Amino acid sequence: MFSPNTADLDYLFDSTSQTVTVNDTERKAIITNPSISEFDQKYIHSIEQVIQGDMIALEGERYLVITESISKRGGKYKALMRHCNIEIERQGEEVCETVGYNDFGDPIVECTVGDPIFISAIVDNKSFSIDNSSAIRVPDNQIIVVVQDNQVNRDKLKVNDTFNFEGNYKVLNRDFTKKGLMILTCEMGV
Repeated sequence: MFSPNTADLDYLFDSTSQTVTVNDTERKAIITNPSISEFDQKYIHSIEQVIQGDMIALEGERYLVITESISKRGGKYKALMRHCNIEIERQGEEVCETVGYNDFGDPIVECTVGDPIFISAIVDNKSFSIDNSSAIRVPDNQIIVVVQDNQVNRDKLKVNDTFNFEGNYKVLNRDFTKKGLMILTCEMGV
């Protein structure tokens, strides 16, 4: 009874959408702005599903999808994405190779470190929340860091790892309760 006309929806997307990159794959989407908030947040509307934790590249900036979008609404998927306000630099992969053998027959191994890896992240000094009504402040020396939950980020941001953001921070806890997101509690100067 209320199913959308797919031809009209296709025309709407063809005429008003823009090209964005979702997890390194180009896609057509319509981007809208919600009411004004203290963060740069946008809605992404897409005919193809957008999943919580997807990384969106839009106009040279990176955004992380922070809400679930399980089913279509009005023939399209809609999700809220938030601007990643920092890039966390982590050491690249170490590659070791045998370059020869010493006089005793033991291998001589040389190791090189690859290019650094940059992890796009949302950093806040409140608990991670979509609506401001449930946000709780964390102690002054702590921050909440939200990143895409993937194997690289799990390997590069483990409990007790440190990184630099306006000082040195140590990862105290990793929270996986929001599918697609890894939420870190970090403390300064530990």
